[in-house]
Amino acid sequence: MTDGADPLPSRVTRWLTPGRVAALLWIAISLILIATRWHAIALLDLSDTDDAMRMAQVRDLLAGQGWWDLMQYRVDPAGGGVPMHWSRIVDAPLAVGILLLKPMVGQAMAERVVMALWPPLLGCALSIACVLGYRRLSDPQITYVAPIVLICCGYIVFQFQPLHVDHHGWQILLAMLIMGQALRPSGWQAGALGGLFAAILLAVSIEGLPIVALFAAIAALRWMLHGHIGDRDRMAGYLLALAGGAALVQFLTRGPSGLSGGWCDSLSAPYLAAFAVVAMVVAAAVNVVPARPWARFSLLGGAAVLAAGTLLWVGPQCARGPFASLDPIVVQYWYMKILEGQPIWYSPPLDAVYALLPSLIGLVGTLLAWRQSQTADIRLNWTTVLIAQVGAATLSVFLLRSVATAHLFAIPGCAFLTITAWRRARALRSPLVRILASVLVPLILPLFASVAAASLLGWAFPGLRPAPAPTEAGASCLDTRAIAALNRLAPTTVLTPIDFGAPLIFWTHHSVVATGHHRNKEAMADTIRAFISDPAVAEPLVRKQKATLVVFCRAAADLGTYRRADRAGLAAALYAGDPPTWLEPVPLGVNAQLSVWRVRPAR
Repeated sequence: MTDGADPLPSRVTRWLTPGRVAALLWIAISLILIATRWHAIALLDLSDTDDAMRMAQVRDLLAGQGWWDLMQYRVDPAGGGVPMHWSRIVDAPLAVGILLLKPMVGQAMAERVVMALWPPLLGCALSIACVLGYRRLSDPQITYVAPIVLICCGYIVFQFQPLHVDHHGWQILLAMLIMGQALRPSGWQAGALGGLFAAILLAVSIEGLPIVALFAAIAALRWMLHGHIGDRDRMAGYLLALAGGAALVQFLTRGPSGLSGGWCDSLSAPYLAAFAVVAMVVAAAVNVVPARPWARFSLLGGAAVLAAGTLLWVGPQCARGPFASLDPIVVQYWYMKILEGQPIWYSPPLDAVYALLPSLIGLVGTLLAWRQSQTADIRLNWTTVLIAQVGAATLSVFLLRSVATAHLFAIPGCAFLTITAWRRARALRSPLVRILASVLVPLILPLFASVAAASLLGWAFPGLRPAPAPTEAGASCLDTRAIAALNRLAPTTVLTPIDFGAPLIFWTHHSVVATGHHRNKEAMADTIRAFISDPAVAEPLVRKQKATLVVFCRAAADLGTYRRADRAGLAAALYAGDPPTWLEPVPLGVNAQLSVWRVRPAR
């Protein structure tokens, strides 16, 4: 080697920046996920009804449905279709990818490739965003360990696995982008970018409102306590960008009607009005620069109360929540079965370990890092992480779908605790103890800690182990031959259990009475009542919805729920092969779990 030559290890070390390490780690985990899900990818075996409905929405867009037209016309056709509450922001990259690949590989293969690769690509962006967002914390090694912690967060990784194309991955990524801006030095730019990301998050899903409000509260708290001009500018920038960005994004993705609608389950006029009021009040009032914290507190408290009053004045129905108008029968047989929308105590006990333990580990690490902070700026950033983490973790206890975001905010704490434990383990004098302690350090990582804790609890308390789920023998619900046979029938409206509605929309050219999406609430109620009622009661409901086929999968969990609800109901009768006179069987000619019945013409 000549003098001055750069050694290869040195060049490799310099090349392996935290961002590249994050990308490489995520690519590795993505390849593993693609390999393990290869069979599902080949068959497009979608495990979530939202993924199926998302792709139906993308297909409609590519087939010529208007950008601002978010009606799903093949759901509840008797009622004119269902206005979906989802955003074109999620549709757009999927549609563009399919459009680019279609000329080369055809529509079907283009969909398969995009559905397999887009979620991992979005996850790679999240991994890099974690590095960029958390790099301003105390220990530089956090940026190298954070991507390792990320891939050990099962609730997060699940949302970015191949075929999982719904909006949850977007929510997690945007929450991280907001956090990244909250950790930047105070100023207009950090606030405005954070507010813009918050606006996009709300356009993707109003489920992000608690997180958006949480970061608004953090920005307000900083200014309230210290009164610094930079904190004032961050807060004002966040609120102004939130208000203006929400209106702009809403117009771009939904058109003029998006600015005037009164929906409570998506970004709409009540929320836009509340954001506009609080932004204007704060922007006008902060110029006064109240000298005392109590005055700043009163100002911000008054703005918050005024915003809440505006929301309830413009949309009084929103006070009851987006699901308050559901028929009680829909709540009982559908909504209460969706665990992600329920408090954590509705889940099996050991599942709560996986949901809560990573947040607790992150909390311990964050408190330790806060305590050891050397400067006021670093301590302030750890305080921001701490507040966000406590808020998100608390929310996750009452709403299980928030667990992934809570784990996202726990990452820096978990990383700091892992680094601290590793350093202390390596400093032990006894070789045997040092090796043993070093081997145990990975147990701090969320995945290993949760598996170990759940295994120990399951061993110590066997009653906590979940009972095996009942299974039905036979072919798949989505047997390709059965679906092909069903698709050969003339397009019509199908009555099918709610959870099977979206897959039928995705796989066939038929329409369905209802899917598991709450805006078709009346059709959902009719569907459930038809299956759990006496066949004589079910008949007028089926004819009211203009369904000419009844289709169900014998192995589906919701069909089992309908059968058990009334042993003399339509679902139980059809499962037993004892149909009413107004139905006749339609043989598919294949051995499948799919059963099809035709509605005879009314006499």
